[in-house]
Amino acid sequence: MGQKMKNAPVYFTIAQVRHNPVLRLGSYAPDIQDRMRKAGYPDFKKGIAMAFTLAPQLGDAPQTQPPVVEQVERLMFFSTDSTRGFIVEQNALSFHTTEYETFEALADEFMRGLAIVHECVTLAHSERIGLRYLDAVVPPGGETGLAEYLAPGVLGLSSRLPEDVTVSHSFSETHIQTAKCAVLARTIIQSGPLGFPMDLQPIGVKVADRFREINGVHAIVDTDASIEGRHPFNLELIKSQLQVLRDGVGIAFDATVTPIAVSAWNS
Repeated sequence: MGQKMKNAPVYFTIAQVRHNPVLRLGSYAPDIQDRMRKAGYPDFKKGIAMAFTLAPQLGDAPQTQPPVVEQVERLMFFSTDSTRGFIVEQNALSFHTTEYETFEALADEFMRGLAIVHECVTLAHSERIGLRYLDAVVPPGGETGLAEYLAPGVLGLSSRLPEDVTVSHSFSETHIQTAKCAVLARTIIQSGPLGFPMDLQPIGVKVADRFREINGVHAIVDTDASIEGRHPFNLELIKSQLQVLRDGVGIAFDATVTPIAVSAWNS
């Protein structure tokens, strides 16, 4: 786990902690920005995100009230080369990176940023820990090579169709519950430039050149692990939960790809 593949397929990773709301987030911005700048994230931006809140439902009556739309302040801190960044919101902290080295390096950097925010605002509790990986699977053999790199269960109908039929898009999704976390494993097969799932649009980080050059049949292995539950805010507990999530991601990823793929990424 501590060794990086020579040609790792990871092109985007995000770790996130949801915590108690900090409604006056803007008042802490100068302190957070100063610490983030010294930690290697000098590019600072403010943004606004839209949040939707559903009105409470009474009894068995159908939902009649429209959702309430709120503007939520967002503080964004990026490295000079735009390969990694933190997004601080009123109830969440996220770390994004497009230059994945090892899980240990990712976890250490995430915890470093989380500690900075905690020092400034004094968080009370955590509510959800999440870890998500996007891997680009591009076998040398093109579309036919996907069968050598991916498990049959995520290939869709492509292996059963006539040779003169082209698959433009295939999607598989599996929900997994391990003893300690939930994992959502998706595989998207498509043709064209490499992109991102519709529910995940990264902000401010730049994808590595070798992934931006992808334009053809490829698969995106999207593995999202999470732990729900409110706990008093504890950095050591959160770091241990990240390890649990990484183990969960590994279970799903190992079931999705083949030993041939792993060997190719290591060579």
